Amino acid sequence: MKSRKKTYIALMLFSMALINLSLGNTKAFGQANAAAKELQNCFINIAKTLKPSVVNIRVERNDNQTSIKWLDPYNNSPDESPFDDLFKKFFKQSPNQKKHGKPSPIPKGPQYKSEAAGSGVIFDTKGTILTNNHVVKGASKITVKLSDGREFQAKVVGKDPQSDLAIVKIEATTPLQPAKFANSDNVQVGEWCMAIGNPMGLEQTITVGVVSAVGRSGLGASPIEDFIQTDAGINPGNSGGPLVDLEGNVIGINTLIFAAPGAGIGFAIPSSMANRVATQIVSQGSVERPYIGITMQGITAELAEHFSLKDKNGAVVMELSPEAPAAKAGLQQMDIIRSVDGQNMVSTSDVQKFVLGKKIGDIIQVKILRNGSEKVIPIKLEKMPKTFGLNDPEDLIEEKQPEKEIASNKKLGFSYQQLTPELAKSLDLEKKKGLLVSEIEENSSAEKGGLQVQDLITQVNGQQITDEASLLSAIKSGESSKKSAVFVVIREGSPMFLVIPNE
Repeated sequence: MKSRKKTYIALMLFSMALINLSLGNTKAFGQANAAAKELQNCFINIAKTLKPSVVNIRVERNDNQTSIKWLDPYNNSPDESPFDDLFKKFFKQSPNQKKHGKPSPIPKGPQYKSEAAGSGVIFDTKGTILTNNHVVKGASKITVKLSDGREFQAKVVGKDPQSDLAIVKIEATTPLQPAKFANSDNVQVGEWCMAIGNPMGLEQTITVGVVSAVGRSGLGASPIEDFIQTDAGINPGNSGGPLVDLEGNVIGINTLIFAAPGAGIGFAIPSSMANRVATQIVSQGSVERPYIGITMQGITAELAEHFSLKDKNGAVVMELSPEAPAAKAGLQQMDIIRSVDGQNMVSTSDVQKFVLGKKIGDIIQVKILRNGSEKVIPIKLEKMPKTFGLNDPEDLIEEKQPEKEIASNKKLGFSYQQLTPELAKSLDLEKKKGLLVSEIEENSSAEKGGLQVQDLITQVNGQQITDEASLLSAIKSGESSKKSAVFVVIREGSPMFLVIPNE
């Protein structure tokens, strides 16, 4: 509190000095100068305090020449506009698009490595780091650089695509300095704030602004949205870095830019949400949260007039997931949610935050307006499926299959997992059998032979592959007589064979 109080006093003195200066008081020059220096020192101290708690994250991804790439500060190709991702998350690689009609028999081009940069916040002394899911998604290699210049290879501990957060871990040789998280529920519009991160690859950059708005939602960036808006300069590479208050406490995780980079419209995930997600991932590897299974929109002036509403408070139900709690309870499309458990709902964000604040199994009383008549519907909250609101196959793969279900062949250098019905559907592989490649090690036999992530292995050395046992048996049977193994894989809907060296 001392730091914040000191800063507020400096701001007050600075404002008073400017007023006196405008009234022609010559002494105000000295007062304004002293107050400005006091405020400047506050920002300097915050920057020094936070510097050891913010890291730079560099990721490598294995891409194909036929894939679409989004803005990358290290490698913008001439045919790509630097504004292609204005409404996208920073450095979002384009997902593998589903094929329409007959799959193309032409395989992907050869793989190449692309690099992108982001930021992260140290969460505990043991090397746990909080960042955005989109920063590390699809990464074949993650490098974390500390403020003192040390670099470490990081591993993903867990991800939460619904909130676009992730936890990575480094094996630091000394205890690290974690950042302190504030209660973002207390954040107010107009507060001073500072964004710290790695914009455009420029390490440890600090920008200053104010909180422009809170509770922003409906941007279509992620299934769960409750953003803090700020005019502090945020650019690609700030993603995953902290937004902090005048005490140096984290109030948000910088996640999105809207309109042109640096135009003064940036968004951060509130620290209270980020803290809860990070704590769950660290303790249990994943996130569990309640849900009712709907998408919502705000009430328009036209809709309010149609139903003779005195205000536009509430949320309109647009879609209901089949077999989700809301659908089971009888909620319908175009129902207007006015209150929950007696508390008025002003916006879609209010409904979302209220539900997320409850426990799985709780029963909430939802007051709705349906065709002009009020009705109260009890809804029992259930655990949100890990695929709820997600469309990207990469997210579906990583979230549907826990790490313990992913096996690897260390000799050939690739990891694989069983093809589940959910994965098969998301990747257009229904009625197919085999093992799905989930990771390729650098400079391994698998990489040299051309094996790629999301290849479906259906045959090895003439033997059909249905599970791990059949794969190991097929590889072993060819080791004694051949220097290589012949894999048959399905890639983008078409079969092809690969010759993988045994060594």
